[in-house]
Formats: sequence, structure tokens, C-alpha cells
Amino acid sequence: MLSCAFPSLVFWGKELVQLYNDAFIPLLAERHPSGLGQTAQECWWDAWQIVGPNFQRVMNDGETVFHENTVVPIVRDGRLQDIRWTYSYSPIFGKDGDVLGVLVVCQDITREMSAARELGESAARMRENAQRLGELAAIVESSDDVILSKDLNGTITSWNNAATRVFGYAPEEMIGASILKLIPEHLHSDEKTILENIRAGRRIEHFETIRLTKDGRLIDVSLTVSPIKDEEGRVIGASKILRDVSRRKRMEQSLLQAEKIAATGRMAATIAHEVNNPLEAIMNLLYLLREKIQDDEGRSFLATAEEELGRVSHIAKQTLGYYREHAAASRASVSDIAENALTIYEPRCTAAGIAIRRSIDPSVEIVLRRGEIMQAISNLIVNSIYAMSTGGTLSLSVSDASSAKDGVVLTVADDGAGIAPKDLPKVFDAFFTTRATVGTGIGLFIAKQFVEGHGGQISIESNTETDRHGTTVRVFLPLHTAYE
Repeated sequence: MLSCAFPSLVFWGKELVQLYNDAFIPLLAERHPSGLGQTAQECWWDAWQIVGPNFQRVMNDGETVFHENTVVPIVRDGRLQDIRWTYSYSPIFGKDGDVLGVLVVCQDITREMSAARELGESAARMRENAQRLGELAAIVESSDDVILSKDLNGTITSWNNAATRVFGYAPEEMIGASILKLIPEHLHSDEKTILENIRAGRRIEHFETIRLTKDGRLIDVSLTVSPIKDEEGRVIGASKILRDVSRRKRMEQSLLQAEKIAATGRMAATIAHEVNNPLEAIMNLLYLLREKIQDDEGRSFLATAEEELGRVSHIAKQTLGYYREHAAASRASVSDIAENALTIYEPRCTAAGIAIRRSIDPSVEIVLRRGEIMQAISNLIVNSIYAMSTGGTLSLSVSDASSAKDGVVLTVADDGAGIAPKDLPKVFDAFFTTRATVGTGIGLFIAKQFVEGHGGQISIESNTETDRHGTTVRVFLPLHTAYE
């Protein structure tokens, strides 16, 4: 955004906090510098009725919103003015597909549109209004958009600075030349259609097509062509405003590609989730199989199998992102799910020198997605195992809660190294991890998503002090979950 030559803004987060580049400062007028850091609604209160729904479409639906030559009344220089804008509101996607903010690229085209309109109306009065024509010519020359005129034979009669910048031709190369010089050969028939409409007095607005530059590049453009009439109302030529929209087209393609990548990521995450659970079961079975194999060659094969399965499991965990179970919710006991999870991970705990302390009371059955709660508990257990690299005690308890918010409380605790205070606020963020070599940083993130998806709450406490180090995670699931 900062390096963009066009006026650009970023509105970040749910509050839509506003940032903008230097090119946008002139358009802010008296709103600068106070507009930096304001929310969108605070800064653009006078236009919120128009622009607010655009933000809503982008943030809620992930849509790209584009409007061209749109009137948005705003207060400027102390009075309400009708300002014409061309703007694009684009979503800024996070790695999990969520919309994190809005990128806005815009232009105030009030002056250019006014100049073009006045140029068309004044062409027949050139001799009587030379001074006015000079003023308009200065505006045309300073326009960021290509503005040119041609006669009814398609011969170019005027050529502004922006046309030189976009197409690479100097005025002396183009004035008197055919407009077909700028049109790819396979689109020459389009010019015939345009001239027929102009002769009939019809205006052509926002016609998107392709044009050819001096160096042979094809660029995407948007055209507005208006008839020029003489004093008697006869059409004598046409004025053309052309905008290079190649950047917008590339942006749209990039967004489309990003959406495809996001869809691929979601599919990969789902597959990884389905693969990861049976991998965990196989790993635990291999732990149990160790004691059954006596010969050295068999143990060597078993060690190789464990190593390869561990590598596959790590790849699956790296791939696994935000996953939502699609099976229907049903009544289940959190105690039963917790016991099942401990049964799976007990062999690994034994091998790692970790003692398991259970305090699992029968819990009331609640409506939940069993796979999601199983995954959440498994993630908490795995985190505790990794935290106790030299052994320790893993404590897991389940009990019914009796309070104004009846439900079930599950607690997973360990006496591992603990989490540093500076890292504790970030542990539920996606892809944040304190493990340097192993870990994807999504275990607690996924657990939080699943618990809160049921209408529950998850909290964490940790200490790194020598005499009382360790971590405790508490999960509360209400008696009446979101799936009931």
C-alpha cells in the first residue's frame, strides 16, 4: 500500500482501523492527519450510509466491491460536496481464509469527469471561448486518465500527457493518426461499432477492452466515449476517456488464485485431520508391539516403521489447519471421551516416563460433536506430553459443574517447563508455538475453536518458576451447547 502510486488505504481488523499512503493525503483534505488510526466510521461518518455496506460485504462475505464514477457526498473544505470516486474494496485474507481487513484503492475523478464533460460541450464553441478552452486543456493535460478526441473517421485530434505515459507515443506521433493504431487487429471491428454509436449521438460508458502500446504490450482498459456536437447539435467527433485497469485485473486474478489456494488448503486440512487420528492409533499400537518382538532384526524394522510413521504424522499435523467436523451432533459423555483419549496416549506417556493421574467422574451427557471434543482433548494431552520431555505427571479430571452456568469441566495439567508470561497471551493464536523443532502452533487454536463452537470456554494458566512450574488448561462445556 505504501509504495502504491494510486491513493490507497488499509482498514484493519473488525474495528476497521484506517491507514493510508501519501498519495491519499490530498483526498483527505482536513481529515488528515487525524484520520490516521481512526476507525472507518469515525473518519467517514458523512458517507457511512454509502460506504458502510461495502465494508460489510467485504468483511462478512469476502467479496471484492468495485464501483466506477460513483457519487459519494462528503464534507470537504467545510461544506458537503458531491465527489465522484472510482474505488475497489478488496478483502485481505488470513492463512485460514478469514478476512482480516480491507484494501481500498481509489481515485477522486470529480475534476477529470467534469473536464471531459465540459470539453465535449464546448468543442463547438472553441473560437468564442478560447480562454475557457485553455483552462480545460490544462485540466486534461494534468489528468491521470487518458483523454483524447477523434473525428468521425477515427482520426485522433487531441492527445494528453497521460496518453503518452500509458501508450508511449508522443503527441506528434498520434495527432492525425488513426485510432486503429492503438487497437489490436482482431478488435478493429469494435471501433466501427463505437463510431456508429457516436454518430447516432449515443454515449458509451465503461466499455472494457484491450489496447496496444507502442512497445507491443496489450493492456486492459476501460473506455468512456462521448459524442462531440457543434452549435447546431450535429455530431462532429468524439471525446474518449481511457483508464488503464491492468492493475485491477491483475488484482482480481490474484484474489481468484488466493481463493483457489485457500480452498485447496481447506481440503488438505480435512484430509490431514482424517489421516492424523488413525496415525496416532498406529503409533500407539507400535509402542505396544515393542515388547512382543524379541529378535534384533524385527526391532530394527519396528524402529524404522515408527520413524517413518512419525514423519508422516508430523507432515499431517503441519498440513492440518482449522477443521470443522460435519457429522451431526449427538449426546455423549465428556468423561467417556476423555477416558478414550487417555487410553490412546497412555503407551506414549509410559514410554516417555510420564505418570497419569486420573480424576474422572461420570459426567452428564450433553449434545456435542464427539470428533471435535476428542480432537480438542487429544491436542491438550499432546501439548502436555511435549512439555514434559524428561518425564513428569499428567493430570486429567472431569466433573459436573453446579452453578448458574451448569455444565461439565475438564482439566488437563502437567508439571512441565511451563509457558513464559510474554508468550501466554498468544498461545491460542494460529501457528504460534514455543517448540523450536516440533509443533505446528495450531493445537490450542483448534481446541479453542472447537470448544467455543459448542458455546464453551477454555482458559490456561502456566508458571515457569523452579518450584512450581507447569501448565493447567480448563475447558467448560455448558449443559446446553450450541448444537442442542
